[in-house]
Amino acid sequence: MSNPRKAKTKESSNSQTSNSKPSGSQSSTASGLGIEMADAGNMDKIRDILFGNQARDYEKRFSKMESRVAQEASELKQELLKRVDSLEGYVKQEIKDLNQRIKNESNDRADAEKSIHHEMESNFDKLSKKIVIEEENLAKKSTELREQILEQSKTLSDEILTKHDHAANSLRQSAQELDDAKVNRSDLSGFFLEIAMRLSGDDGSGPQEN
Repeated sequence: MSNPRKAKTKESSNSQTSNSKPSGSQSSTASGLGIEMADAGNMDKIRDILFGNQARDYEKRFSKMESRVAQEASELKQELLKRVDSLEGYVKQEIKDLNQRIKNESNDRADAEKSIHHEMESNFDKLSKKIVIEEENLAKKSTELREQILEQSKTLSDEILTKHDHAANSLRQSAQELDDAKVNRSDLSGFFLEIAMRLSGDDGSGPQEN
C-alpha cells in the first residue's frame, strides 16, 4: 500500500516535469529539481517499505490507546458524576435530616416548656388553694379558740363572783354573829351590874330602919 503523500509528491513532480519547457538555465534548474524530487520520492518509498508496517501498527496502537483513553475518561467522568450526584444526594439528605432533628428538638423543647409552665401553674394553683384552706382553717381555729377563751373567762368570772358573794355573805354572817355576841355580853354585864346594885341597896337599908 503506497503512501498518499508520496504519490502526491510524485504526481506533482511528474506534472512539473511535463509542464515545464526546457529553455536555457530554467531547463537545467528544472531537471535538477526533478532529480531531487525523484530522489525524495525514492527515499519515501524506501522509508515506507522499511517502516510503513511498523508506523501503521503504531498508528493502530495509538488509535486504540486513544479510544481506550477516551472511553476510560468517559467512564471516569460518568463515575465521577455518579459519585458527585450520590454525594450531593447524601449531603441533601443529611441536611434534611438535620433540619428535621432541629425541628423535632425545637418542638420537643416547646412542648417541654409548655408542660413545665402548665405544671408550674397547676402547682401554684394547688398551693394557693392550700394556703387559702389553711388560712380559713387557721381563722376558724382562731375564732373557736377566742370563743373558748371568752367562754372560759366568762365561766371564771362567774365563779369568782359566786365565790366573792359567798365570801361576803360569810363575812356578813360572821359579823352579825359577832355583833349578837357583843349584845349578849352587854346585856349580861348590865344584868350582873343590876344584881350587884340591888345587893348593895339591900345592905344599906337594914340599919336605918333600926
